[in-house]
Amino acid sequence: MDTNYRDRIIAGVLIGLVILLYCYYIGQLLSGVLLALLVIIILLVPVRDMGGPKLSKTSPAQEEFEGKVLADSRIYEKANFFVGIPIGIVLGKIFSKYESVFTIRTQKGLVIVVYPGICLVSMDDTVRVFGTWYDGKNLGIKGSFIRAERVVDESSDLCSH
Repeated sequence: MDTNYRDRIIAGVLIGLVILLYCYYIGQLLSGVLLALLVIIILLVPVRDMGGPKLSKTSPAQEEFEGKVLADSRIYEKANFFVGIPIGIVLGKIFSKYESVFTIRTQKGLVIVVYPGICLVSMDDTVRVFGTWYDGKNLGIKGSFIRAERVVDESSDLCSH
């Protein structure tokens, strides 16, 4: 068992016990039981494990390659962080970030490029991509894909960092 997860279990149980003892002292034991369960559940839910499949690098080093874009880039909004209180209905705010996805043809074949941010490239543009290769089978992608850190559109001399 991970030491971080074990520490969260201990903290959750201790906070739950303190809440139960305090609520017993003030005469609201039922409220204390419900509140203690809520706190324990919130502390014990493994948030990082629910984030989806794990990425595995196929090459640890950064690579640079050039290719021709096969279709316009798609920009997706990805939920990143939540601040709020779930009480029947959820009061709060979801913070998000954008990711751009497009496909290019290189000497190695077709490559899917994922850029963490907004990267506007059009069909038939020539781009130079700097990034890290990842194995795509954990995500349902046949072959590999690259998570780009920088994309240079040589057709229009635009650069995305």
